[in-house]
Amino acid sequence: MGAQCSTSPKTVDCLYDIASSHAGLVPDTSLDSSLASLLSINSSQALVHQYSTLQSQMTRQQRFDFNRDLHTTFGRNSTVSFGGVGVVALALSVLFEVLAHHRTTRSGQRNPVMRPPLPDPIRRIFGAGGRSEINSIASEFLKQVPGAANDRVKMTELLEIYEGKLRLELKDFYDRMMFVDGRALSTDGVKQWMNGAALHIHTFLHWKRLTDPSASEDLSLHYLHGLDPLVKSYEDYLLGTVKVFSASSRNPRGMLIVEPQRNVSHEVRHRVCESKAIQQALVERFLSDQDLRTGKEFFQSSHNHHDALMAQRARFQLSMGRVWKH
Repeated sequence: MGAQCSTSPKTVDCLYDIASSHAGLVPDTSLDSSLASLLSINSSQALVHQYSTLQSQMTRQQRFDFNRDLHTTFGRNSTVSFGGVGVVALALSVLFEVLAHHRTTRSGQRNPVMRPPLPDPIRRIFGAGGRSEINSIASEFLKQVPGAANDRVKMTELLEIYEGKLRLELKDFYDRMMFVDGRALSTDGVKQWMNGAALHIHTFLHWKRLTDPSASEDLSLHYLHGLDPLVKSYEDYLLGTVKVFSASSRNPRGMLIVEPQRNVSHEVRHRVCESKAIQQALVERFLSDQDLRTGKEFFQSSHNHHDALMAQRARFQLSMGRVWKH
């Protein structure tokens, strides 16, 4: 039996700070803030705020070019049906972010090699792909929403197709993480499932909104019931993957491993018997920082405000008049 002993908060703090300073090392399964705001009863206000903020940061020429890009997507129609609602608001937000970045980095930069890479809102929201198809399904779907938003028939067909794809992939991936293949469980996997489930709830809501508002299925409760077992499995997973190896006189570089292929060397020294206590403390810090309550509160709120969400009808008005008069 290996000896165990307590460790000092300073040792834990040092190792945690090292993990925090190393990009992508601290686990993050949190619900993305853009989903929490845009897939909510305050979606319209959130989108208006983003739209006005982005334009306020542009020069006059950049605003003109930005609105011209929108004109390419929406034609002379400056009103987006249900543009301030749920998945349509989210899709517009993604479009605005990409177009604004393109216009503000292009201006004044003659050498394209020096431009920052385009942002990838889908990757930021849903995490890296690879373990599931959730990322690619969400990307395909949200890219098509703006072009279909003002065509009710086309929009309904799009929603039906991608609601089905999300439903199947989320169920299959959950089963693989929980029951079939333990290798599917990871930080990226939980993040993909959590944020994909949020998108699915509101994709289904919008499909019901356009076709059959009386449909009784409530996906929010379904995902709410599935979340606690997944979080417990994820906690056990981190307890098994987080490992700490001390620096020493023989080896001046120790190693902190958070997950497979997520590690960093360090110079922190501690007794071998402290490793278990350090690992436990780090896992508790990682889980606390992720604020997993946000996802649970989102699913609960979507259930509690189901009728109010269904009643949303807000359109979105684009300020494109100056493009037509130019």
